[in-house]
Amino acid sequence: MKKLTLCVAVMLSCFTLSFAQDKTTPEPFNKWEIGINGGVANYSGEYNMYKDSRFKQNFDWDSHANFGLGALVKKNFTHVFALELGWNNSSLTGSVYKGINAPLPSHADFKTVVNEYDLNTVWNINNLFSKNKFDRKIYWFAKLGVGASHVNIKEGTMANGKNVKPTIPLGTGVGFRLSDKVRINVGTQWSWINTDRLDGTATPAVVGSNTKSGNTQPEIMGTKLYTYAGISVSLGKKKKPEPVVEPPKPQPKPEPKPEPKPEPPKPVVKVKPAVIGNAYKVYFAFDKWNLNKQATDDLDRLAKDMNENPTVNVDLKSHTDSRGPASYNMKLSEKRGKSVIDYLVSKGISTSRINAQAFGETQLVNKCKDGVPCTKAEHALNRRTETIVIE
Repeated sequence: MKKLTLCVAVMLSCFTLSFAQDKTTPEPFNKWEIGINGGVANYSGEYNMYKDSRFKQNFDWDSHANFGLGALVKKNFTHVFALELGWNNSSLTGSVYKGINAPLPSHADFKTVVNEYDLNTVWNINNLFSKNKFDRKIYWFAKLGVGASHVNIKEGTMANGKNVKPTIPLGTGVGFRLSDKVRINVGTQWSWINTDRLDGTATPAVVGSNTKSGNTQPEIMGTKLYTYAGISVSLGKKKKPEPVVEPPKPQPKPEPKPEPKPEPPKPVVKVKPAVIGNAYKVYFAFDKWNLNKQATDDLDRLAKDMNENPTVNVDLKSHTDSRGPASYNMKLSEKRGKSVIDYLVSKGISTSRINAQAFGETQLVNKCKDGVPCTKAEHALNRRTETIVIE
């Protein structure tokens, strides 16, 4: 009961911490995943769980590595926390260590088939202890859960014994995100199964050593190690935030030209092009620098004004919202500026007429700096590139 209480307390603490981390980022991966895996499983010994001998290992076996396979269904609730329903099947085999003199019949070679069914909590450790980033390419994860194992002893002194036993799975590994849909997972899982017969042998109950007085079953847990590599696929589509586009500002009226007087003649007054001072803004999706239809329409108008007024130039300033590291956001704003420059050049505008600057997250138009809760629409106002026509 104490072990179960401790496991529940750890799971509840991690669950609370994950949602506390999530408050500053309202766009979790709310997705389902399905996956398969294959790997190597082996028997890793018995542990005495009674009083002063707790966690003392008893391992007399030359454990063999065997192929195992598994499958999973996972629901991602936040960028930190997920629940996973998993299954794996493996055979555990072994023989007594060479050199043991006159082994007892209880040390016969064994083969035990284990079908394990688990409900695991899965934690993205990178996002738990560092700034949130949804599209992390490589991340470290950990698992803790509860389950049940169907233990079928094929060979050994307890052959033909079949039991269903409570199981505590512990695991860790590394995930590699190949795309928004596909992930590769490499990890290991250590399963503590509440039985002393994974090795095909019944361990005798010794009062005061491995059991309480009056009990007929020893307080021993067998362990299984499963190391695997697998692939998982996300279901559904990731929602993209809709950009908030401000209505275009009215263009200033052109200055009237002075009427010429016949006498005396006056020098010709040079009139500034009417487009000077015009401002254009384009907006970008989260963590993107490609131009949408609204952006290209606005840039088409800017290119037309510049082609009709070959003496004018533009100041181009690119920005991001506050999410993500500052160094990454600076590079992202440079990419956004380059997308606009490349489009203007494709419309016949020389790069010598464009003065481009990148500001990253340093010039926000609202309160949405790091640590301030904001809506999607408020963050979208900061993902922009501004161009102003100058002389």
